[in-house]
Amino acid sequence: MITTDRKTTVKALIIASIGFALLFGAFIAFTNGIWYALVAGPVTGILWGLMMYLFINSKKVNEQTTLEGIAESDIIYSGGANYFKNAEAVGGKLYLLKDRLEFKSHQLNIQNQTFKINTADIQEIISYNTLGLIPNGLKVVLKDGVQEKFVVNNRTIWRENIQKLLALS
Repeated sequence: MITTDRKTTVKALIIASIGFALLFGAFIAFTNGIWYALVAGPVTGILWGLMMYLFINSKKVNEQTTLEGIAESDIIYSGGANYFKNAEAVGGKLYLLKDRLEFKSHQLNIQNQTFKINTADIQEIISYNTLGLIPNGLKVVLKDGVQEKFVVNNRTIWRENIQKLLALS
């Protein structure tokens, strides 16, 4: 089984933490002044990144997002992901298996679920930028026209693996 690289996850968290620090710092600069913001922005960014890292790597989240009854040899690729369900980005883990994509959420979401897409139902895999900026979106277009969206690390690897599997079908 190949999982998404921890180094990629840490890199994404660092970038997100910097973004959080800048946005929070700008807000604080308007409300409390620039000198306060120069301290509060970086401190909150570091704390936010650390909390997210600990959450993503927690034993509880790993237990909640592990597929039961699946042999590890049946998993082609897997990694943390968000699945867009209505207005919520549901956090969890995405798995590419020999016959399907399967998403399993952790329990800190409003909508908890396991979601499956059979590879026979996939028409196309499209990469897109989340919020029009961040290159981490993966859109799965089904043969019935439904589009399912995910946010993943290493979207190129995801896309290549899914396309290889589709070519074998």
